Amino acid sequence: MKSNQTLFDIHANSILAATYSDPSEVLADPVLSSLEKRCVLAAWASDAFAVENSPWLRQLPGSSTTIPVGRVLSALRDLDEEDDPPPLSGAPAVRPHMLEEPKLAVGF
Repeated sequence: MKSNQTLFDIHANSILAATYSDPSEVLADPVLSSLEKRCVLAAWASDAFAVENSPWLRQLPGSSTTIPVGRVLSALRDLDEEDDPPPLSGAPAVRPHMLEEPKLAVGF
């Protein structure tokens, strides 16, 4: 795979997701990296796998089990909590102090 290609392939990740019966199993898998877990869960949450007439449910190809999308999204939130915490909301951006005066443009 090229370094500039994305690791997200909905077909490959949905096949991998189909090996799990619950999103919590994805989180508990010690073999997958955080990025791989995120990709698998994102594929599982995708509208591509919404159950017809029940958009709050997801069903992966080959699986007889339906999972509420809320459980998949909850697993994604749990994964987010394992990562670095987000910056405080409403906090101003911190800009580095200028160490030297900006140079004047020539001709001005």
